[in-house]
Amino acid sequence: MDYKVDLREILDEENVPEEHRANVLGTTWARGERAGIKDAEDYVKGKFAEGVLSEAAAQRINDVLKRYTTKR
Repeated sequence: MDYKVDLREILDEENVPEEHRANVLGTTWARGERAGIKDAEDYVKGKFAEGVLSEAAAQRINDVLKRYTTKR
């Protein structure tokens, strides 16, 4: 749950359009959980390339992904 709180805060602070927030939050979490951190990072890069996320927002989201990644 801390991940979602952190990500919502980033999306709000970086002024990500409301219509994209739920999609970015859910898809980033799902890809990280199911497919792996690399897939989640690639998704964030794609959203940056599409113009949905600013460079700062993408970097902050990737930092959160790395912080919550469990190494096994």
